[in-house]
Amino acid sequence: MTLVTTPEGVSLDYDTFGDPDHPPLLLIQGLGAHRLGWRADFCRQLADEGFHVVRFDNRDVGLSQKFPQGGYTLVDLARDTAGLLTALGIPAAHIVGQSMGGMVAQQLALDHPTRVLTLALVYTAPSADFLAGRDLVDERTQRPRARDRDEAIALYLDNEAPCASPGYPQDTAWLRELGGRMYDRDYDPDGIERQLEALDRSPDRTPHLHRITAPTTILHGDGDRLIGPEGSKVMHELIADSKLTVYPGMGHELPQPLWPQIITQIRDNATRGSA
Repeated sequence: MTLVTTPEGVSLDYDTFGDPDHPPLLLIQGLGAHRLGWRADFCRQLADEGFHVVRFDNRDVGLSQKFPQGGYTLVDLARDTAGLLTALGIPAAHIVGQSMGGMVAQQLALDHPTRVLTLALVYTAPSADFLAGRDLVDERTQRPRARDRDEAIALYLDNEAPCASPGYPQDTAWLRELGGRMYDRDYDPDGIERQLEALDRSPDRTPHLHRITAPTTILHGDGDRLIGPEGSKVMHELIADSKLTVYPGMGHELPQPLWPQIITQIRDNATRGSA
């Protein structure tokens, strides 16, 4: 466990991959997801492309600080992210955010533009209005709490089933392992509910996306049942010079067969930013 405290006093858990002298690439997780959800092999492959990769637990999940009083928004999560970079001595980084993490990444680019070298937005949207699978998300938070590790794993597999890709087999062995590891680290459904409330309370970023100037690549799957690709198309229209890639058969997950293409998109966008 590696904890740092941001200038605002928020304690965040993180780890890294690759050479610290390489350009920093920060991965932002989605709703209720531990940093472990960015698979270590995926992170190592990014590091092999010449990045110093940082992944972390957002507030209210994993081993980062809990906020039982709630009352925050994605603006605060973006401030946490900027504070993490400050605490790690990183002036600016390439930013990759998936799902809710992509929403945080947009807010980071709007509120803290000097901290963002480039932006990769993965199956995300400019507001909660694009949650096509809102009923699936709400169902997750309404289920009874798991009473033990086995129940937590089974519940996690059920929760992840709607994220499956119609064109690729879901890696249930990995999800089973991840569900158990997250239970061992910290099982706290209440924190997930507070993150969901934060998402709902956050302002619509659509009117402001034209202000994002960082080189941006937008990645989505046409089989995403939680957040449809319509949100990514809106972001592409509003963020100048952005690139949009919609992968056939990809759902609300990163299928391993697509890793080479996804990593190439992130690398090429970062190269575009460096140029």
